[in-house]
Amino acid sequence: METIGQDQIIIATAGHVDHGKTTLIKALTGIDTDTMEAEKKRGLTINLGFAFFDLPNHEQVGIVDVPGHERFLKNMIAGLSGIDLVLLVVDAAEGIMPQTKEHVEIMSLLGIDNYIVVLSKVDTVDDDIKELVTEDVKDFLKDHDIDAPIIPVDAISGTGMKHLIEVMDNKVESIKKPKYNGIPRINVDRSFSIKGFGTIVTGTLLEGELTNGMTLEAFPSGKTTKIRNIQVHDHDVDKALPGTRTAINLANLKTDEIRRGDVLTLPGNIKPTYMLDVDYQMLPDKDINYVKLWSRVRVYLGAQEVIARVVPLGEDSIDASKDNYLQLRLEEPVAVKKGDRYILRSYSPMVLIGGGTVLDPNPTKHRRFNDDVLKQLSVKASGNQEQIMLDFLMNQAELGATRESLADYLNISKEDVNDLVGDLNKDKEITLIGNLVVHSDKLKEFKNDVVHTLNMYHKQHRLQKGMPKEELIARFKGVAESKVMEKVLDDMVSENMIRLEESYAAAADFEVKYNKYQQAAHDELIADLSKNPLMPPSDEDLIGGDNNKAEVLKSLEGGETVRLSEKNVMLRSAFEDVTKQVEDYLVKNDTMTIAEFRDLSGASRKYGMMILEYMDKQGVTRRKENMRVLAKRVSV
Repeated sequence: METIGQDQIIIATAGHVDHGKTTLIKALTGIDTDTMEAEKKRGLTINLGFAFFDLPNHEQVGIVDVPGHERFLKNMIAGLSGIDLVLLVVDAAEGIMPQTKEHVEIMSLLGIDNYIVVLSKVDTVDDDIKELVTEDVKDFLKDHDIDAPIIPVDAISGTGMKHLIEVMDNKVESIKKPKYNGIPRINVDRSFSIKGFGTIVTGTLLEGELTNGMTLEAFPSGKTTKIRNIQVHDHDVDKALPGTRTAINLANLKTDEIRRGDVLTLPGNIKPTYMLDVDYQMLPDKDINYVKLWSRVRVYLGAQEVIARVVPLGEDSIDASKDNYLQLRLEEPVAVKKGDRYILRSYSPMVLIGGGTVLDPNPTKHRRFNDDVLKQLSVKASGNQEQIMLDFLMNQAELGATRESLADYLNISKEDVNDLVGDLNKDKEITLIGNLVVHSDKLKEFKNDVVHTLNMYHKQHRLQKGMPKEELIARFKGVAESKVMEKVLDDMVSENMIRLEESYAAAADFEVKYNKYQQAAHDELIADLSKNPLMPPSDEDLIGGDNNKAEVLKSLEGGETVRLSEKNVMLRSAFEDVTKQVEDYLVKNDTMTIAEFRDLSGASRKYGMMILEYMDKQGVTRRKENMRVLAKRVSV
């Protein structure tokens, strides 16, 4: 089997009903896209028709024949996903018509601006009419800021067809396809079954590549399926790349389980949502009352139509002279990515009113007049990928993000993400921690939060040398993983922001300070522990019900004392001295029994066992049958 190349070009026809789009495609390709019986009877294209042919100097291109009748406008919008070039068909006898204007407005809102105007049926009119209509078309193009050639043709007689193909070929040569994005996604615009094969879906592969046997998930239903077979332009292929019109035979999925408007992609790639943050472009001469607080509208995304309520952000009503931002509250879930285009029509009557770009596909509910939210939306709407990445890194809950998650959020290739990361790292606007990309300002804020957390702990536990390190790491569990947190803490030590001692963390400038009562308790505890240093008393014997002693004893752990067991502590200096004795003995004698330890140190069997077991935990010794051997020399 073959693979259809990534530079596959998709061309769409557009224009008023019965201006000759389908006839033009048949003349170009030999394929009749009016395949449905209803289309034959009514003489217009209801569903999307697909055809393909070879240009002289380019590989095979696909053509999408989209409906021209107003009633089927949502099908027309579905057909425009992934379009590279538009043949705007204008009847030489009728000129610019209402649907011609509306189609151009839709394509403008979808970011499509590459046109060839086909003046059709020219053999049916005289030269004066043709010239008059041509001037009308030129004025229309100028009014809509469109730079496009106007090619007179007659698809039936063949007039102008050769010239049209030459112009198409030249246009196609200048088209630059977007870079490869590794996560496949296809908007389903048709779903049907064929006896003996099962469920078939079609659509334009927006990004990523599809391969036979690949497991996909249908959104928003969440049902999984596997690709049995892929066809591109009536050819079986083992792989399809971005930009291709694709038909997919799906396993384990009935036709009633996937419909027009659904999205097929890798499992977990998209999170269905009932809300969207969008920028909004109001079409000229439209009533602003169509888009006010809680207005009901029709939203067209990919191949889906969904009803929504409008929540303007930052303004009481839409101002056509300014950037406008909306939150759309949807009545059913959609599955979209950042940067996807959408169209708005009023609910009733159905009037095309505007559209724009999805800025955040999974937002939270916002207060309408929140300056921080508006600033973030402004950055997202700017199209500056560096600033969008920095905004995302700064405002997400986690400390950093992987390159894969950045590619997914920005909806760009990993190669493009690597380029952005390289530039931002060079400018020190980001910091790399392991496999995470972290905004340098957010990292600074995070480190300050760590110091603040330690200072708050010190206020509550003034006599403890620090906060248990495990507790500190757990406190930031939702922000940074343990390995990342460890690396950040080490950096903070080198920056003299904190101290790490054994299992404790403390602010760099924190010191345990005793009042006179606590100092007295401290001196008594040290004296009691020094009397018989290798016979450490229990906490109960040391404290004797004195609250000051209890608090001070706890503050000594990890500093002047080591905790041998749940009930016993020992002076650190005494433990270090006996550890040195044991190490020196084992270097000379290889093994040591409990009796030999007793003879060496003078400690009783009870306390000797306790001390040796603690040495085992510290990695100084290890038990071998009834003896101890040297594990390694360590400094405690």
